Amino acid sequence: MTEADWRRLIEQLGYLPGGAARARPEYFGGLLAEEAGEADDAVDDHECIERWPLRVGGALCLRANGGALTLTLTGGDAPVDIADAGPTLLETAGAAGVSPLLLLLLAIATGQIDDGRRLKRAARGIDGAARDLMLMSVCRLCG
Repeated sequence: MTEADWRRLIEQLGYLPGGAARARPEYFGGLLAEEAGEADDAVDDHECIERWPLRVGGALCLRANGGALTLTLTGGDAPVDIADAGPTLLETAGAAGVSPLLLLLLAIATGQIDDGRRLKRAARGIDGAARDLMLMSVCRLCG
């Protein structure tokens, strides 16, 4: 995705009541743990640019992977790499003060980033919340 694509998603998050800042607690809050929880040995927390601990255990971790960013689900038997994005995600999200992990989930839900349905298989609740967020922010007929 290009910087313009990410900016378009950021703009669409602005249409939500409370804007992008309310998206995480509103759509994902019930799925996320209050505490950071224990780190997963397979993915060093220091590798995570952003980490969302899950109530069911494990965490979503956005980590640097060479020149790209990888969304990884930790916990369970082994980490599951969900999707990759280019470095423009981090740059654009940072400039706008928006969570890059949130933007990546929205891009997956809109189909702009192909995750091979790994998010749905590995974290059905997060996938559903991302789709709800997409409907309310991107789909002008629904939101």
